[in-house]
Amino acid sequence: MIHVMSMNLRWRADPPPNSWELRRERISGLLREETPDVIGLQESRPEYVDDLLERLPDYAAYPTLGDRKNTILYRLDRFTLDRETSDAENARVDAPEESWGEGSVRLPSCARLVAIGTKRGLYVYNNHFDHRSLPSRKWSVEVLVDRIRTRRIDDPVVLTGDFNTSPEEVTMAFLRGEAPLGEGESAIVNPIPFVDTFGLLHPTEKEGGTYHGFRGERRGRRIDYVFAGPGIRVLTARILRDDRRSGHLSDHYPVTAAIRLP
Repeated sequence: MIHVMSMNLRWRADPPPNSWELRRERISGLLREETPDVIGLQESRPEYVDDLLERLPDYAAYPTLGDRKNTILYRLDRFTLDRETSDAENARVDAPEESWGEGSVRLPSCARLVAIGTKRGLYVYNNHFDHRSLPSRKWSVEVLVDRIRTRRIDDPVVLTGDFNTSPEEVTMAFLRGEAPLGEGESAIVNPIPFVDTFGLLHPTEKEGGTYHGFRGERRGRRIDYVFAGPGIRVLTARILRDDRRSGHLSDHYPVTAAIRLP
């Protein structure tokens, strides 16, 4: 079993009680309790990652470049990093054919992890889609699926991320293999359908919001996900809300899934 988590750390600096100096202690405490094997972090300033690694010596981070805003943490007692494959995947260059006004280019971070003992590989693609532009999100999900389709090694794949949209949007339907992108002859179909882990196990949940803006709401938008690729069995899926905790972890709730590889 592999325990996967996705968490947006919030890039912007906030005053107490939501300052990073306070939140880093709450977050590291949660991670010590949950002990996830893989964590996709979004809006992960380098100093944020350094602070967490200082408090969590059982983890390593990838990518390590300072300009990366999406970082993948993994447990050193569960995985080693296939750096050559991971570096090659992150070095791929994609550029949109048109601009989207306020929309920005968002590319995934990828790590190929190898399980200690079994030597089985797992690709993790960590994402942070644009929050303002549907065309940008369409482009990002198309690039994501193309990268997965053409990955070097045919290992299982999981996706983490703040996708900045609800499950009903066409980008998420495309990712699940339920709808094409575009229309007519130019329509694109996803050949690798993914499973929304929380949606699979909690299809009627009415309090599934993951973005709360430090207000602690539960009925907001569900925009944070763990997706499981073909053949992966989903055992559990949760949105982590600990009402006993003093103060919020972030303006998003972390989401987790326990999975079993094929």
